[in-house]
Amino acid sequence: MSDIRKICLLFFSLLAVLSCRKEDLSVSSADRLYVCAASHPFTVDGAPSTKAVNNGYLTTFEVGDVIGVTGVDKHGNILDVCNNVKFVFRKDTLINGAIWSSFLNDRGYAFVERVEGATYFAYYPYDEKWNNCLLEDIIDNFDVLEDQSSKAAFDSCDLMATDGCISPYSGMLSFEMNHKMATVSIFYNNEFMPDGVTPLYPITLYSSTTPSALSLEHTYRAQTETGALELRHRYLVNPRVNASVKLVGCLEETNMRLFSHSFDVEAGHLYSISFEGEPLVPYTDGVDLELNDVEFVDRDGNTVTLGHTVMWSKYNLGESLGESYPFAPAPSDRGGRTGTRDPYARGDYYCWGATFTQYDNGLTGYHGYGYNNYFDQEYKIAPLGGTIKETEYDVAHAKWWRGKWRLPTENEFRAMYAGCTFKLETTYSETQQRYMGSPVGKQTYNVIKVTSKKNPEKFIYMSTGGYTDGTMLPEKDAEGNLTDSGDTKKNAGIIYQGTAYYLSSSASPSILRCISYAYFNATEQDIKVTGSRYTGMLVRPVYSPDEQ
Repeated sequence: MSDIRKICLLFFSLLAVLSCRKEDLSVSSADRLYVCAASHPFTVDGAPSTKAVNNGYLTTFEVGDVIGVTGVDKHGNILDVCNNVKFVFRKDTLINGAIWSSFLNDRGYAFVERVEGATYFAYYPYDEKWNNCLLEDIIDNFDVLEDQSSKAAFDSCDLMATDGCISPYSGMLSFEMNHKMATVSIFYNNEFMPDGVTPLYPITLYSSTTPSALSLEHTYRAQTETGALELRHRYLVNPRVNASVKLVGCLEETNMRLFSHSFDVEAGHLYSISFEGEPLVPYTDGVDLELNDVEFVDRDGNTVTLGHTVMWSKYNLGESLGESYPFAPAPSDRGGRTGTRDPYARGDYYCWGATFTQYDNGLTGYHGYGYNNYFDQEYKIAPLGGTIKETEYDVAHAKWWRGKWRLPTENEFRAMYAGCTFKLETTYSETQQRYMGSPVGKQTYNVIKVTSKKNPEKFIYMSTGGYTDGTMLPEKDAEGNLTDSGDTKKNAGIIYQGTAYYLSSSASPSILRCISYAYFNATEQDIKVTGSRYTGMLVRPVYSPDEQ
């Protein structure tokens, strides 16, 4: 039976702001309440983006999207002049450096009429059947479709609404809308057919699954920029109708594996269910450093323990299966992509959320990621403090190692710091041929022996490796010096090679474009939350055999 886990991520709120547009309309300005689209303040340039955050993804209103706005008087009665008024999204407008999303009603107005003492609510998507209905009536009687496989069907089930009615302020209606459904996200990390879409070993959900309509055929898979379908299967559930979800089925591998998993759902939460395929790297390559009951201080200053066992791999991602280097390593370099499982070697460098290595030399047709071509340039993958643990964006879990292997969490690194000793074991030197396209001198790296305080016979080696940054385009001037590549960043290869930088699965709690990562050497161990998501760092896979 597959070990199935649940990740609960709170959907971010949807903040609505209102533009002050000057229009020659029949209603005087004193009687107008301007209505504009909802916006979210976190984007790459700091300007608001529109619509909602769903599983940490910033999505935008599209032309033709419709919201409904209803007013309620001080006695709780619906206003005749504002009874489920339909506002259609037209465009985004740049005003004073901020993005405002324009909604107009059937008369072309961007406002509703003001009524003394009235409050208002908004919801999405609009439906005329909600005429004369209060907000609770809409939420209580909202039905999701059984088949949500198309984008239109999925969007029509994604009910968002204000939490109660709000009062106008300075002639504006500023709505804060939240998701009223729960989202079930199903991800399978096994092999796929050559189309990259059809699982080689598919999942089957049985009829005893609840809700009964939930099947993979009915789930929505978004289309990526390349035209391929996301690996995630999403399905919306109304918690007021189905307070719990039960998945019953099997993984049709060489040996059929049955599974059954139940969990309660709440509005505005995402439940990410990961079905692990057969591991590509054997679990015997993991070491239990016995950290499950080690006390450590978390990011909030609380003294806690992990409460689950963590098996740490003996070597980094890149020392078994994975991509080929754009350039062959020099003969003296550690790690040869031959599956040698060298415990000292650094392996590959990855951006956060990427399943391809960080560097992109631009000469071989190899597609990696760097500062100017990071695949998630608007930082949509996870919200502040979110996680990519056991998702298709967890590079160890989703692609190269699979099974229960995954990225460590921030707290798992904190437990390692508290429960282990760190000692310099040895050093080695390498050229930068793999990262810069040609030998550019050698750099020296340290190998740290990390030993369990509770059981000194349990230890692993972790190489320092610094990080990779910039465009990774090996451009040189006439004198052979590395040049700027148009984005003020230079291809400097490996930076701070004497310190270890390891990815965690945790997003930064305070800076949207950043992550939490492990930063250490033999004398200093720290967790930092200021690492850019596009920065290439090393990966040490883990798995948790007893985590619930």
